[in-house]
Amino acid sequence: MRRFAIIPGFILLIAIFLAGCGGGSSKPNNTVTQVIIAPTSLSLNSGEVGSVSATPENSANNAVSATITFNSSNTSLITVSPAGLVCAGVWDSNFINCNGKDASGHPLVGTANITATASGVTSSPAAVNIHNTVTSIVVDPVAGCTSSTRKQQFTAHACSSFVTPHDSSGPCAPGGSEITSTIGPFNWSTVDTSVATVDTTGLVTAANPGATGIFANASNVNSAPAPFRTCMPVRIRLHLNGDPAGSPTTSAVMTQNQTLTLEADMDDENGVTTNSVSTIIASNSPAVATANGVTLTAVSFGGSGIAAGCTPPACGNNLNTPIYSNLFRVTVSGASPATTVYATSSFTPPGGTSPTLVPINTGTGTAGTAINLPGTPNSMVFASGGSIAYLGTSAGLVSFNPATNAASVVDPGVLGKVLAVSPNGTKVIVSNAAKDPQGNVIQPTVPSQRVWVFDQTANTSTAFIKPGAVSASIGPDGFRDYIVTNDGTGNVYVFSPSLSLQTINIGGTSADVATLPSGPFAYVANSAGLEVIGTCNNVQQPTANNPPTHSTTLQLVQPIANSDKIVAVDSSGVDVETVTVNPLTPPLVISAATCAPGVSYSNQFIDFGIGAFTARQLLASTNGNNVVVLPNAINKVLVAAPGGGATVINLPAGATGPTSGGMTPDGSTAWIGVAGTNTVDKIDLVGNTDAQQVATSFKKSDGTAAPPDIVAIQPK
Repeated sequence: MRRFAIIPGFILLIAIFLAGCGGGSSKPNNTVTQVIIAPTSLSLNSGEVGSVSATPENSANNAVSATITFNSSNTSLITVSPAGLVCAGVWDSNFINCNGKDASGHPLVGTANITATASGVTSSPAAVNIHNTVTSIVVDPVAGCTSSTRKQQFTAHACSSFVTPHDSSGPCAPGGSEITSTIGPFNWSTVDTSVATVDTTGLVTAANPGATGIFANASNVNSAPAPFRTCMPVRIRLHLNGDPAGSPTTSAVMTQNQTLTLEADMDDENGVTTNSVSTIIASNSPAVATANGVTLTAVSFGGSGIAAGCTPPACGNNLNTPIYSNLFRVTVSGASPATTVYATSSFTPPGGTSPTLVPINTGTGTAGTAINLPGTPNSMVFASGGSIAYLGTSAGLVSFNPATNAASVVDPGVLGKVLAVSPNGTKVIVSNAAKDPQGNVIQPTVPSQRVWVFDQTANTSTAFIKPGAVSASIGPDGFRDYIVTNDGTGNVYVFSPSLSLQTINIGGTSADVATLPSGPFAYVANSAGLEVIGTCNNVQQPTANNPPTHSTTLQLVQPIANSDKIVAVDSSGVDVETVTVNPLTPPLVISAATCAPGVSYSNQFIDFGIGAFTARQLLASTNGNNVVVLPNAINKVLVAAPGGGATVINLPAGATGPTSGGMTPDGSTAWIGVAGTNTVDKIDLVGNTDAQQVATSFKKSDGTAAPPDIVAIQPK
């Protein structure tokens, strides 16, 4: 007989195996510990049918399967079907007809509770109010505006036209009777939760400035919206964070890569001051300084204007009266680094060749490899941030990436001149009613003239049938953009992504438009002078409030980025308008009639002393050091120093005149295309000389030399 030794570890292994075969399995937790009924209240017209649901849950708050029964605390007033259908009255035996009247035929009115039971566990009660038919709900209006974070109690009234006699006065008169006491709580809501929120009792909390409507609901009847306004800012003060009270710092001289923290404070319509408000803070020259939230960063050298604004959708929703802060002035001291100038020609090249874009290194003054373009260009405009440029071409709207030298058609249907590009490069305004550099209207047939707005983020173009558009200005916040016409209609088009395209008429013939760096006004170079439009209301300002100018016939206008200054050129010189904005003071109700701040002007006229000329282009440095005018068919570059005088720089022999160009952000250098010599010239604005000429080799269709009449510099 064989004997086997029993090994203790073997016994343990058997035990584990048996346990794995089911000896240790757990049972699912199907025990009902609570029943959740929803909704927790109902308001029903007598005879109306509503519904409730019930969810049995276990101790882990997970739904479990169980049979549910519904119960009413008063079955002569409210009955419930097995499926949770609530009759404001008594169900028939088949739960089809709901009888909401008593034995005398009067509508049932009262309150009862519904509960749900599963596995012996009963829910909390849900209150059901039965009442006469609600035919309307009226919410009492609240006067004035409410300061942000403050609260306002709203009151609603339920009315029934089926209850007689009707009220002779009050919110339900004359066609109804108030039944508010019988319907239970209202359901409250707001149209725009960014402006205000409302709780279950009608208590409204003001949030961001703007307007909204407050609704009350009962028995599937909504009230009309009761107007509610969170107070708008009357004044926004932008300054450095940590400034002593009453001593705001509103400008800074910075070093490259330095950061500062900004703060925006608001005085609202009621005179309530809120510090460190959340608002849009934007830079008009991101290549020099950026504003990311409240962080201000010096990127490169030159000037930048920083402004805070209350504009939709972040602020002022449904009022559309933008309010702007003072301008925070930034100067980054130093010389602009080497960048790239891009030159091309608007002349169609010989057959079998492509139009080209030639990069020129400003540090070495040497031309690089030509970049093929998909169509003959008529314009090129860089975003002031420098990351992207757009060209109007015969092949459509083209984007150009200077980092990769890639030129791509973004919309072949947009066949016009680029009038303006937003600072961040995400918005472009194009018109085919404008002239190309040769003086030809791109689309001379007026009924076919269009304005396009290209949205880079959405990659969409929106076309408007609007004739005569020749110039545009896009504000840093992008809320309202101004487009002027020179067709004699006096029309100015106003584009906003939040509103329909508007047309306002200022009279005269306009040539150019610029927005004040702080935001509250747009300035139009008009045959009647420098016309002014309030950006908060699109209202042309009274003539008596226009800036004084040397002459009324103005040709071009530009802002100086880091100060509230507007430069306008006429036939003999430039007006440098210093604009003093006088902020509004609370208490004040902001409206289209009151939103524009006060303003005053001082003007310096700088005469170039060369007689009459027609300007092709006006350039203003970001820091206000220099203003450059390129006259048509005169072999000179005209330079004005705001606060100083004029300088005339002669072009080399053989030049017939400057064509177009750009200026470095620090205002020390301009690069100009020159006809006749067909060169791109470096204009030293410190030494006042034509310091260098870079030859180009553009050709016309007949093979003769073509001038570089489209020249743009990458801000850097």
